[in-house]
Amino acid sequence: MQTDAPTRGRGRPPEGVREAILATTLELIAEQGLARLTTRAIARHANVSEASIYYHFADKPALIEGVILDAVLRPLREFAASFPARAAGKSVRDALLDYGLALESFWTRVLPVLSAVQADAELRERFQERINELGLGPHRGVNAISTYLGERQRAGAVRGDVDTRTAAMSFASACFLSAYQRHMLGARTRRKLPSLSSVIGALADLVAVD
Repeated sequence: MQTDAPTRGRGRPPEGVREAILATTLELIAEQGLARLTTRAIARHANVSEASIYYHFADKPALIEGVILDAVLRPLREFAASFPARAAGKSVRDALLDYGLALESFWTRVLPVLSAVQADAELRERFQERINELGLGPHRGVNAISTYLGERQRAGAVRGDVDTRTAAMSFASACFLSAYQRHMLGARTRRKLPSLSSVIGALADLVAVD
């Protein structure tokens, strides 16, 4: 991210400024990557001052970390926290589809940012350290679905011979591939994978009792 020698203002920016900065940064990274990203462009598109960016974020890595953890990951974490209540009373198929759509949406939003981070050695190293420090990563989604399938297995809704962690890994991989194809080839590609709903339906047929 290029900077434009902003003058830091005094006082606390208005409510909602941090969220606007994060949302705008995410949008601009998806459109043009990191190399051309400037604080001036972020401020202009978010309708905030450049000084407010530096009030909330000390430097480029801190801003990118905020985009990943707050603008992208937080909605998924909130969904995961609400999932047990959302899944109550649903069939295994419907519960998995609900979670799968949320996970696919997460990957769709985060992949452009991750691609930009991977292209910058300094950012990549700092990001890896931070993610490891926080204990984040794809294993969290696999663990969540494995836990859900294990609970349904004990309730008799999932076959007893199913390895829930392996099934959860297959589920998470399908969500990632569905988003990655769109990220890599574009939404209009003719090289279509099976739809996520059909893949999750097939997985549910394999693991569920009914």
